[in-house]
Amino acid sequence: MSKIDQKKREKKEALLLSAFELFTEKGIQNTSISEIVKRAKMAKGTFYLYFKDKFDIRDQLIARQASALFDRANEELKLNDESNWVSLEECIVALATHIVDQLNESPVLLRFISKNLSWGVFSNIRIAGMSNRNCMDIFEELLKQSGRKFRQQNLMIFMIVELVNATCYNVILQKQPVTLEELKPELNTAICGIISQFEIADTEQE
Repeated sequence: MSKIDQKKREKKEALLLSAFELFTEKGIQNTSISEIVKRAKMAKGTFYLYFKDKFDIRDQLIARQASALFDRANEELKLNDESNWVSLEECIVALATHIVDQLNESPVLLRFISKNLSWGVFSNIRIAGMSNRNCMDIFEELLKQSGRKFRQQNLMIFMIVELVNATCYNVILQKQPVTLEELKPELNTAICGIISQFEIADTEQE
């Protein structure tokens, strides 16, 4: 990497860090681009060399933070090694549990991701540890490896993601209506139920 490219990368990283700090301190709506560049000690024009607006930098931050969650989960679980898994359900439940545990350790990150994660951003998150493929590619590969057929795969994945996202927020941050340890077995059962709901039975395939 040339010195110029390195400098550009450092500037972008500084802007991302400043934005993340301000977004988690004040909220996105209450943060201005002027505040972001001031904290990063840059001119306002520099911001627009890397981002269209504050919502663009928000989406890039969410994608980066969520990608890191999946990367750490993959490093631990080796999702791309199908010999590790007895079933598709076991694999997806383990993935969800690992991510929930990470979010439980970082309430600030949970608040930021849960409030701002859109389906469009999620479906395009890239996983560095899995050849930079996006999340949907990974899920679709897991479904294919299972040897089973599912209808409306995108909807099934969407429902699992939203279930985990929505239920964990209050449980982790407010410990309501139950503790995380009480939630986990029920959440796992619900995930398996969603998978079962969308599976095409052999009789339906004939």
